Amino acid sequence: MPSVKAWKNGDPAAPSFPESFELLKKAVLQVTDIKTNRNKYYAIELHQAAGSFRVFTHYGRTDDLETNPDAGAKESRFFLDGLEATACYEQIFREKTSPKKGYKEVSLASSKIGSQKARGASVGEVDAKTVAKIAEGNKDKPPPKVSSLPPDIQELVSYIYAEATNALTSTVAAKITANGIETPLGVLTIGQIERGEVILQDLYRLFQASSRNRSEMERLSGEFYTCVPHRIGRTRSAIAEAVIDSMEDFQQKQETLQLMKDMLSVDGDASGGSVLFDSKVDAQYEALRCELAPIEKKNPIYREMEELILRSQIKTKTIAVRNIYTVMRSDEWEAYDGKIGNERLLLHGSRIKNWVGLLSRGILLPKIVVSMGVNRTDAGWLGNGIYFGDAACTSAFYTTAGKKGTRFMAVARVALGKMREYTKITYGLNEPPPGYDSCHGVRHTPKTPSQFADDEYVVYRTNRQRIEALVEFTN
Repeated sequence: MPSVKAWKNGDPAAPSFPESFELLKKAVLQVTDIKTNRNKYYAIELHQAAGSFRVFTHYGRTDDLETNPDAGAKESRFFLDGLEATACYEQIFREKTSPKKGYKEVSLASSKIGSQKARGASVGEVDAKTVAKIAEGNKDKPPPKVSSLPPDIQELVSYIYAEATNALTSTVAAKITANGIETPLGVLTIGQIERGEVILQDLYRLFQASSRNRSEMERLSGEFYTCVPHRIGRTRSAIAEAVIDSMEDFQQKQETLQLMKDMLSVDGDASGGSVLFDSKVDAQYEALRCELAPIEKKNPIYREMEELILRSQIKTKTIAVRNIYTVMRSDEWEAYDGKIGNERLLLHGSRIKNWVGLLSRGILLPKIVVSMGVNRTDAGWLGNGIYFGDAACTSAFYTTAGKKGTRFMAVARVALGKMREYTKITYGLNEPPPGYDSCHGVRHTPKTPSQFADDEYVVYRTNRQRIEALVEFTN
């Protein structure tokens, strides 16, 4: 179709258009291209009012929206015929999403760009989980009430939520608002994050190939950031460094996506608004779907568990236990299968940002195998399983300290059954060998040469373990 004049927003010579109009169609597009240092957005809308039509566009660099939500250029194209206006809208959409331009449509629970009428509304294909979350958030909120939780639990819950929130917003180009995880373009949907996971898996398969295509890795990295905006900088060197091309990168991105899903999950399941934004500790606690209770230090159970932790330090003696809490996720306890026997209390350490997720949904089997050489968490030398240790100093290695200077590790009951012992690293396991229930990487000693520096116990079914306590400590 012939080109149509695009009038800049605010141009006094532009045709008039009613302030009250109907929003017929809308789309938000985004592109991050590593090679060309592009990180741009493009919103397109079709408006109708009193027999007139308008194609409205808003575009610019995504980085600029963080400091100025009204940044970018806004233009309008005017029509008297609805078919011509629709054809113009679709032509722009096709042009921007063509291989040459490379824009991808983004799904948002609440848009922050475009016309004032489009802002605050969903855009793109909004998945059922997000629709349910929006519906839950629209319910009447109950009046605030004084917390009925013990002070120790209030402090614990506030602490782990704050650490998870800070970790997320310092990595992703987002902030936590009453609406959820809000990027410069708008509030992300769960489906948008899951699309990011698919791209990351495609990128990982390419990374594993014997002959890696650097150009394709750059392209897929750009697609990942297009799908889930990150803080990657504006310079060419910063963009180049953002290419996802190491095991450490894959682990970090996978953890970030899981953290986002965990945070959206707890936020959507709580009643009375956004638990991430409002910081209502009772709602945050309820969203964990997990019973927590402090164990008093004079309680024999506390002393017994503290002794278990301190006695298990085989390499260092630096751990000091500060608090111990009982943990019970009813679903996990009901699903637990200890019939195979050989039950042991073992330890599992994790970064402080992960504990909202770990307490709310339990320990997950890993999606991406991460080698021992790269700060692994729950996957490593014996394949895709859930890893535990019997030495507190080893589990502490996988923890990080929060603002209070304390860390966390879980005490879990693990049904090991018949263990297959290994002294050599064996990658790629998805289950123990036939006739066995678990795997044991045997710690190296002068009498038992082994490639494992510490004892590692691995189960390959989530119902073979359950978290029973959470230990807060310094190291």
